[in-house]
Amino acid sequence: MLRKLLIGVCLLLGAGITALAVGLVWAHVAIRRERAPLPTVDTIAALAQVQGLPIRLSLINTATQPMPRSAVLEFSMDPRVTEPYVMSHPAFVLEWADGRILLIDTGMTRDGAVAFGRLLERFAGAQPIQPLGAAAEQLGMARERVQGVVFTHLHTDHTGGIGALCAGLQHRIPVFMTEAQAERPNFTTRPGLALLRDAGCVQQERLSGGPLMPVKGFPGVAVIAAGGHTPGSQIVIAAVHTDAGIRTYVFAGDIVNNMDGIIGNIPKPFLYRWFMVPEDNARLDELRRFLRTLREANRTTVLVSHDQRQLEHSGVPVWQK
Repeated sequence: MLRKLLIGVCLLLGAGITALAVGLVWAHVAIRRERAPLPTVDTIAALAQVQGLPIRLSLINTATQPMPRSAVLEFSMDPRVTEPYVMSHPAFVLEWADGRILLIDTGMTRDGAVAFGRLLERFAGAQPIQPLGAAAEQLGMARERVQGVVFTHLHTDHTGGIGALCAGLQHRIPVFMTEAQAERPNFTTRPGLALLRDAGCVQQERLSGGPLMPVKGFPGVAVIAAGGHTPGSQIVIAAVHTDAGIRTYVFAGDIVNNMDGIIGNIPKPFLYRWFMVPEDNARLDELRRFLRTLREANRTTVLVSHDQRQLEHSGVPVWQK
């Protein structure tokens, strides 16, 4: 009897391992299909010529967590492995002259940040996370002015604040998504897509065309179907007409998690990109080079969502109510 029980347990374990392996292989195969053409630098620069550009960009950090750089950069390729690194979880706020707001990502709620931070403490050697409040909480009454959202991708640390944003709102919020983001999630992004479906105020709006897809109703903002990190990863471009002139901002999402990934073309750690979040290494190499080219362009700033020190030195102000 005991022998039969052990055999049954072994068979179940074997079946589980096989299913995980098949799922992982399929995720790698699927993401390699998402290689849409990238726009030229001149095409991106032309966004600055559009009428009715946003007039202000600010950021809301929903959580902060120090951790080793080796958690986000391939250790063997990092020339500054001992430098401090702090992971941020921002939502970016674009405002137009008429008061309407477009959010790029929504970060996390306080409870969501605590749960997410525990995982990074366990598996990435991170220090305890410090929740700073959901984007809706920090926006206050201004959340009524949110008329649209774009997600760089659908991992829950980027979508976790959508429920709090929707709670009590009397209007629908368009969420602008490529076909890949809306229809081709993988096991890492399905929970985030479910959050959007359950939020109550989300109205999916499909982006089309390309390689630079304008966001309808929000002049000066466009999206690139990036892939690489997740099938539905999107790079967001925004030309902002500030008091100092027009500056183009590139929201890189999680294409890299530290600016040195762009500067030195350094990938994420091997275990992360092969097993934790199956990524397309070749596409990410192309995207890092693309982002480096944009970073060197005139009056252009690339923003890396999870690099708090880079965001603090970017010149983008913190949201003020």
